Amino acid sequence: MKYTYDDENFRLSVDLDEELDVSSCKSLRSIIDGYIMRYEPKEFILNLTHVKFMDSSGIGLLIGRYNLIKLLDSKMTIINATQSIKRVLELSNITKNINLRSE
Repeated sequence: MKYTYDDENFRLSVDLDEELDVSSCKSLRSIIDGYIMRYEPKEFILNLTHVKFMDSSGIGLLIGRYNLIKLLDSKMTIINATQSIKRVLELSNITKNINLRSE
């Protein structure tokens, strides 16, 4: 995982490079929350280009980060999800609140 912060546009981007499952989500949750609380971005972008698998723990991770971002009156965007992950996100109604796009 790597992150970048654009202090001109107040945009935090996190690139994930592992599966979003029960074993990875616990540590990812605390690391990502630390970045969000440190920078308090106006937009949080989660890049899923290298994520090939996501289970219900991954959905929980995304919803939790969305709730934190919402408390900051910010927005969240997920970019470059695979077709199978997009399908999971759509079925779970996450796309109702979180912008989903490809770059």
